[in-house]
Amino acid sequence: MAFFNSDGFNIGFEKVETCGSKNVLFIHGNLASKEWWYPAIENLQQQSGKGTVIAADWRGYGASKGIESRDQIDFSTFANDFLNLLESEGLNNVHLVGHSTGGLIAMLMLLEKPSLFESLVLLDSVGATGLELELPKEQVLAHFAKMSLDKDYSQAVLAATIQGCDPQSPQFQKLFEITWQADKAMFQGVIDVLSGSIDIRPRLNEIVCPTLILHGENDVVLPLKTAERLHEQIPHSSLKVIPGHGHSMNMEDPQAFVTELTGFWSSL
Repeated sequence: MAFFNSDGFNIGFEKVETCGSKNVLFIHGNLASKEWWYPAIENLQQQSGKGTVIAADWRGYGASKGIESRDQIDFSTFANDFLNLLESEGLNNVHLVGHSTGGLIAMLMLLEKPSLFESLVLLDSVGATGLELELPKEQVLAHFAKMSLDKDYSQAVLAATIQGCDPQSPQFQKLFEITWQADKAMFQGVIDVLSGSIDIRPRLNEIVCPTLILHGENDVVLPLKTAERLHEQIPHSSLKVIPGHGHSMNMEDPQAFVTELTGFWSSL
């Protein structure tokens, strides 16, 4: 693992060389970390060719600790961190992949520096208006506050985001322990910001690179209508609903996920 200083904040990231023939940046979702991409990266390493793959932690998660309050949670800042990282590594022609809230960060990156990117994959992504709550906001925030205090409760909630997950498996236990060590301001703060005044709909027509939107048919976190709206709003996008999968195909079946990625990239 390495660190990059972005405007005074240390960003932890993992870089793998000669990993397939593409330059790829993976952006994890909320209450997650770069480790959620490791199974997919292991599959990519079996591909021939020379490329660089990076998975990075956004501020507050994994190795990128230091968020103390909700006021420090800003998705444009997170996007800028990763743009700075790519530029420091001298990477261009990057294929960008974002999961869940990481999809919003990916879209913000593309809107800021479109020339850096070859394509975009949104995996069960939040939409252009952030998170649309189906319950009263106070109730939702109370749920995430409980997650920050009750380890067993938090573990059960996180496991439910991975269809078929065995909460006692060593793989999940490792992922969960990393999330449990996240900056506590992130638990409520991210949801508070996501359900606030975010709205990038007027700019989505500026995303002109080829875009693949993947959505698990059994996603219990984000509804299919979110993916359908993104497909309608992003000009050169295609939408594929993945049968038999939930919110986190990258963990549920990393080999099938990589097959979707490489099939899309080879079609460009």
